[in-house]
Order: sequence, then C-alpha cells, then structure tokens
Amino acid sequence: MTRLRTRLAIAVTAVAIIATACGGTDDTGHAGTTIAPIDDNVATPSSQPVATPAPSGDPAPDLTFTLFDGSAATLADFRGRPLVLNFWASWCPSCVAEMSTAFKPVQEALGDQVAFLGMNIQDERHLADQLLEETGVVWTSAEDPQGELYIALGGLGMPFTVYIDAAGNVIHEHNGPLDEALLRAQIEENLGVAS
Repeated sequence: MTRLRTRLAIAVTAVAIIATACGGTDDTGHAGTTIAPIDDNVATPSSQPVATPAPSGDPAPDLTFTLFDGSAATLADFRGRPLVLNFWASWCPSCVAEMSTAFKPVQEALGDQVAFLGMNIQDERHLADQLLEETGVVWTSAEDPQGELYIALGGLGMPFTVYIDAAGNVIHEHNGPLDEALLRAQIEENLGVAS
C-alpha cells in the first residue's frame, strides 16, 4: 500500500507540475488556460479505488470515460484493432504541436489499420473543440477531466501516448512529444503496423 501511495503521489505531483509548465501560448498564439491540478480527493486512495499503472503486456485499465459525443466508453470498446491513445490538452504547447505535425498525417495514413483515441485531460471543452478544429485532427475524442485514466496508465509527462494491441493489452507508454517519424516507428515496433 505504501508503494501504491508513493507512485500515486508522484503521478499527481507530475500532473500538477505539467499543468503549470505547459501554460501560456504556443507558436501559433493559441492561448493556454490556467488549469487546477488534479483534485486531491479524486486521487487519494481513501476517496476512491485507484488502479496501479498497467505494466506492458497487461490488460488496459477498465475505467469508463466520456466521448466528445456524450456517450460512455472504455478502452475495451476499442478491442479488435490496435489502438494509439494520446493524452492531450489545449494548454500544452507540445500537445498542440504534435497533433498537427505527427498525429494528423499518421492517422490519415494508418487510420484504416490502427484506431486513434485522443484523450483530453484537465481542459475546458470549448478550447479542446477549438483546437481539434484548428489542427484538423479527426481521431475519436474523449475526456479524462480528473486524469484518472492518465494516472492508471502511468502518465508522467504531457503529452503522453500509450500503445494498446488488438487484444486490449498495454504494449508501450511514451511520456513526451512525438514527431511524425518517431510516431510511425513506435506504431510499427509496438503494434506491428508499418506505413
């Protein structure tokens, strides 16, 4: 239990630091938003159960999240196709940059072989919608407002990308930004889909 609390405290602190560090504007002048760190009573073991980070090869966490169309979903709903899950926010300049320069072209090239899920975290919905429109990214979009799925998967930086095989197992986690070449290489290496 002590180890779980330590890992949880590290993850919560990391998200709070990221929220602070990623504020401001990006190169396109997209305004960032001041986002409060994850609510302490959501992330404490005493208020609700918290999953330990899913190690590579283990099934993805079975947490429910909301798609931008308002319907509920879990990662199990994506089984049957390899999945690239990307955590992003409009207040994170690195997220904004990789959406248009890496995810848009790769999703356009590989979208018939790989599912792409963009998980918006600690963001205001109208800013998230605006960014999707500006970047032209057309992946399935969902919300993780308190960062529960982010923590369960072991996120330590933003952006955060997780590769999940067609059987629903976590294969690899990548903390930090991706460019197009690295995203393609990681999809090929972890999901076996070449472009």
